[in-house]
Amino acid sequence: MVVLETAAQPLVILAQAMLFVKLKVVADMVSLCSRVALKAWLIALYPSHAIWAYCVGHAVSSALLVVIYYGTLLWHVRSPDNCLPVKSASELGPRLVPGQPALDRDQLALTWSFFKQGLLKQLLTEGERYLMTAFHLLDFSEQGLYDVVANLGSLAARFLFQPVEENAYVYFSRTVERGKPVSAAAGRVLHDLLRAMSLLGLVAVTFGWSYSHLLLRLYGGALLTAGPAVSLLRAQCAYVLLLAVNGVLECYTFAVMRQEQIDGYNRKMVLLSVKCDIRHLDRDLY
Repeated sequence: MVVLETAAQPLVILAQAMLFVKLKVVADMVSLCSRVALKAWLIALYPSHAIWAYCVGHAVSSALLVVIYYGTLLWHVRSPDNCLPVKSASELGPRLVPGQPALDRDQLALTWSFFKQGLLKQLLTEGERYLMTAFHLLDFSEQGLYDVVANLGSLAARFLFQPVEENAYVYFSRTVERGKPVSAAAGRVLHDLLRAMSLLGLVAVTFGWSYSHLLLRLYGGALLTAGPAVSLLRAQCAYVLLLAVNGVLECYTFAVMRQEQIDGYNRKMVLLSVKCDIRHLDRDLY
């Protein structure tokens, strides 16, 4: 699954750079629907092989993602009005450019920067789970309750905020030059996006605060509503409001900041996360 999705990532980046928004929406929708439908069908047929059904569903959806992106971009390459920066199907895959070194130092430095940012993002996003597992801060029932609330509370961020943030980053990276004044059009887009995301976050807080008990009751029955899950989900709804604003601001700042500013920002975020995790760890242990 990882190999298949990694093979599709260069084409995903190319499609985003060419503003093929419809292609991304269709590919993600087909991949998600096929994964969910196939897993549900296999689990219904073979209830005792849920893990096997999970793996097959993800493998098929990843293969569909690769086929959709390669098929669509190959069609564009072979069409008479090709608008892509590649002129043949062989240029879509890995290859050595004649007269150039196998490893470009500038590209290698950029790749290393992206790798560090991805690693730091993973640690900042999943740091509390690593602490809970390594230091046994919560028992298995409490970890399950935490995962249920976190997954329900992050539905809006995964299905609504993430596509908006990805397209916003593509727009700002193409219209804003690092270290130079921002154009009026980019400023208006940022203002409109912040306003729209703030309204969506306020909707999540308003209805989430009132219907958290009902949602957990429908999802897990009285077992979830009897504990602190309702209060945790209400707090997660307030967190969604902050995520809505923070995501767009991060897209804008990462498109505007210079490389040394991005590295400094990542270092500060790591230090802040480590301090918060150590403080929580000391409180739980002592």
